[in-house]
Amino acid sequence: MRSLKLGVAAAAVMAALSATAQAGDCVRVGAIGDGLTHDLAVIMSTHGLANIIEAKGRSPKGAVHTSCTPGTFGTQCQSSQMACK
Repeated sequence: MRSLKLGVAAAAVMAALSATAQAGDCVRVGAIGDGLTHDLAVIMSTHGLANIIEAKGRSPKGAVHTSCTPGTFGTQCQSSQMACK
């Protein structure tokens, strides 16, 4: 019975270390897009984000977060998303 408990404890530690290693392999990637209209700026930032993630050899994970502000000429949007190897 003691060896079973020790085995379960060892497996739990290995799973925790594995999850930590996987979480450490993710980074938040961001991109900025400008456009004359709000919709164009959103498209430019989200598509730019997808291109950057792909170029880094990572895969997107989770939702894309986008925020926009009025710029000098049109709108400027910033998009970010977690990307993992």
